[in-house]
Amino acid sequence: MSQPKRKRHVRQENPPGMVLQQRDIDVIEAVHRFRVLSQTQIEALYFRSRATAQFRLEKLYDHRFLERRFLPVSLGQGRSPTLYILDKRGMELLRTERGYDEIKWFGSSKDLKPEFLSHSLAINDVMVMVALACRNNGFALEQWQTENDVKADYDRVIVATSGGKQERMPVVPDSYFTIAAYERRFPFFLELDRGTMTLGRFKDKVRAYLTYYKSGAYQKRYGTSAVRLLSVISTATTGGGHKRLDNLKKATESLTKEPWFWFGVLADLTSANILTLPTWYQANRDEARVLISPPTTT
Repeated sequence: MSQPKRKRHVRQENPPGMVLQQRDIDVIEAVHRFRVLSQTQIEALYFRSRATAQFRLEKLYDHRFLERRFLPVSLGQGRSPTLYILDKRGMELLRTERGYDEIKWFGSSKDLKPEFLSHSLAINDVMVMVALACRNNGFALEQWQTENDVKADYDRVIVATSGGKQERMPVVPDSYFTIAAYERRFPFFLELDRGTMTLGRFKDKVRAYLTYYKSGAYQKRYGTSAVRLLSVISTATTGGGHKRLDNLKKATESLTKEPWFWFGVLADLTSANILTLPTWYQANRDEARVLISPPTTT
């Protein structure tokens, strides 16, 4: 008689012992750093086969290094992907194996709201695509600062907002990362847009970045004068986000001629095109553009 299919949210009560591999610890560390990763994202970063990824992740779940979470699913939309967050044994392991002395874990930290999970997963989709694109093109993803990394020490600027008031605004992108390619370094701010922010408030954010850059605080903190701000639209509205992209692009163009504001639609991006094919739209330019191009020769 065949065994009943195991439920995804139920741990094995007495799992057989496991020998932790360095890759397992890498996965646990990544889940901690990025707060939540889907099985698909982990598989893309660390495994060559789905079966191996599922086998190792199941062991990490059964042995309480990782916890599983699932997003609510609307009627007729299939089932939620399996999501992983850090569990208590994972925290203890990172303390001993990777020197995370300040790491904290609370039972309540596992109770993450669907809005947070969806937002973080979309950001991490971009991270995974960028990481794979760098790997495939021989680029180096030198660093990736998460929103939590930035929040640990961030700057503020005084901005004249759309409402006519002076407001002290934090400069906290969803991520900051740098890529080394073609003997150059490309730094990026990443902002994920889910279509919920008003255009007026978006303009205030653009003003904050412009003020931050012109003040010299950006150059002082990041050690470079180069920057690109990527606004990635993640929305299920009609048009796949392209109308939202047009609106954000026009809102930016109404404020500045600076060339470092770029826009893309998450649904259009893949690891094959995110860096080296024309899938981005730059403020004050009409045609789709390539994010990282080889230097032109004359």
